[in-house]
Amino acid sequence: MNSSSKERLLLVLILALAAGLRLALWSQPLHEPANDEVEYITVARDLLEGRGWSFYDQYHWLRAPLYPLFLAASWRLAGDDGWPRAARALHLAALPNIALSVLSVYLAYALTIRLVNRQAALLAALITAVLCTNATFASLYMSETLFTVLFQAGLLALVRVNEQRSTATRWLLIIAAGVALGLAALTRSLALLFLPLAAGWLAFHLHRQQKDGMRRSRLAMPIMAAFVCLASAAAVIAPWTIRNYQAYGGFILIETGLSYNLWVFNEPREDRETIHRILEDIVNPVERANYATERGLERLREDPLIIARKLWPNWVFLARIKPIQDRFLMESYYADVDLPLFVAALIFDDLLYVLIALGAIVGLTHAVRLRDRKAFQSSPTCRLPVAPAALCLLWIGYAIATMLLTHGEARYRHFLFPALIPYAAWTFTALMQRAACFERQRIIGITPLIGVFLWTVLTAYPWDWAGENLARGSHALAGDVWMALGAPDRAASAYMNALSAKATPDGWLRLGAAHLANGDIERARVAYRAAWGASRAYYIASAHLGDLERMLGDLDEARRAFAGAYADEQRVLDWSWRVLGNNPPSSLDVGDGLDFGYAGGVYPAEELSDRRVRWSAGRALLRLGGVTERTSALLTIRLAAPHPDRAVVPVRICVERTCQQVEADAVWRAYTVMVEPRSAPLLVEVRSPTFTAADGRRLGVIIDWAAVTPVDSRDPAMLKRFGAK
Repeated sequence: MNSSSKERLLLVLILALAAGLRLALWSQPLHEPANDEVEYITVARDLLEGRGWSFYDQYHWLRAPLYPLFLAASWRLAGDDGWPRAARALHLAALPNIALSVLSVYLAYALTIRLVNRQAALLAALITAVLCTNATFASLYMSETLFTVLFQAGLLALVRVNEQRSTATRWLLIIAAGVALGLAALTRSLALLFLPLAAGWLAFHLHRQQKDGMRRSRLAMPIMAAFVCLASAAAVIAPWTIRNYQAYGGFILIETGLSYNLWVFNEPREDRETIHRILEDIVNPVERANYATERGLERLREDPLIIARKLWPNWVFLARIKPIQDRFLMESYYADVDLPLFVAALIFDDLLYVLIALGAIVGLTHAVRLRDRKAFQSSPTCRLPVAPAALCLLWIGYAIATMLLTHGEARYRHFLFPALIPYAAWTFTALMQRAACFERQRIIGITPLIGVFLWTVLTAYPWDWAGENLARGSHALAGDVWMALGAPDRAASAYMNALSAKATPDGWLRLGAAHLANGDIERARVAYRAAWGASRAYYIASAHLGDLERMLGDLDEARRAFAGAYADEQRVLDWSWRVLGNNPPSSLDVGDGLDFGYAGGVYPAEELSDRRVRWSAGRALLRLGGVTERTSALLTIRLAAPHPDRAVVPVRICVERTCQQVEADAVWRAYTVMVEPRSAPLLVEVRSPTFTAADGRRLGVIIDWAAVTPVDSRDPAMLKRFGAK
């Protein structure tokens, strides 16, 4: 196998690794939306349901449109048809974003070949693949991944312009660069003011490349190239700008986030809640942006030194490592992060980020040297093209300056990685090859910059948070091992050590499970109550307590626990269906507050005709007991189907693979089917057509109760009457 074949094989393996890591993270239960995800999901939902951009009529700012459109298209492709299926569809809607994240790994490889050299390209792809920031954001409903891919494509097209001898191909690349960077700006407006910088770099670089011809002809082509690049970007941005003018009667190029930042992040006299309330009362985004701009400028005129005072704090916000919600994909952010995932994040997120930054600093300073030494000229490893490095430095400097002057956040450095990783990969490659590329004087010259960066990261690092979670996680993992080995006493001791290191709701839940396994019901109850008491909003803790109280027969306490505090009943239903549901009853009152774990594919309970019942979403699932291997049973379900568009609704009641179709209408009726003898609890499926309610839900049938009654399977009349079809 030749070297090129090996390289292609390694690239395929790296892409497979990237896809596997991202799919492994995505395969967990749908994570709880955090930060900007809530906004993006809401806007995408509005777009799918025909409400357009109405969300921004009462929000703080008007955001760039491309990612909400992308998410809405992904959601539609996933087959969304209303809650609770919307949760599954939303989960599937992350798959196109995951595909983009894998594409970003390939683009990092291709971009590194042009920015640096082929020797570092595979390492750059590997870094991009395993960096936890990239892998996690692939499953988040955030714009960072889409922006990264578009920005990488734009950079790649720009640096490839001079590789082409064909004039037609060169112009196509210039147009592609403008389009990609314009789309990136429509995803995050951070790229907007970089467009003229990129066009200026292109013109200057093309001008330097020309060696003959008259002066006028040497200037004409670079200027035309810059114009075409900007015009291509403007062509993709203009439709949104025109739409904004038609909708709001004023000029909004892409978004109004800068106006918001100008007021909120320049030491306003009002608190954040007051600012939001004021802005939300202004319906028109143009007027809202103008008002925020004026208030921000007014504050800066009062105290111009605000700009100077915010530079260092924003630098710390940007460079530091901070434990935030979207750092891990968690079904609930009150839950513990398991030790293997936590350690992986410390290595492939925190440590790798620091190494990328340090390596990029060394690589970029080497690339922008003003003159080559003979030793460097003779070494292919040491030779780096200057012009692409200058383009990357333009982006890095511009992006950091923008963040320092407006608002810095740790996740914003995501936008810097496409330019940093190639040069970090070069540094690591040169070190591994022991190439004599590093000048002592140059290293000494960048030492202050490296020192400032390291000092910022190390002094701002949450050392207590890391230490507590490592200690807690190691004890919890030991307890899990003892539980798996059937030693609940030793597991309980390990879980107590975990609680001593850091008391968390999940720590108490683990301890409660160990006590249950040991038969100590009272201690288990105390532990579960402590778990809920540690965080009243943690519905998983309250649902575990409800399940225990239900098992012990304290039904009022069970109902109170299942109801939780500030709990979303739909989340409790979906989680309980997956996790709870052991020892189901033979008679189930659907909607009475005790059916959690026994009813799935249904909506929160509501009061109808003095009964608490649940609507199905077209495919309801029920768990029931009361069957044995020796006797048959009758399954009876009471339901109604008050559809506004039809008088009679066909409903299929299925047990395992045996189904019977009945006809339901708006009148409550009990339907009975025969169930053959079996050892496992019954899994009953109720399928029906749906209609769209005024609140957007897709409703099937209303289920009141279900019951299983044993019968004598030797009675031929009974078998003939209720035989399964």
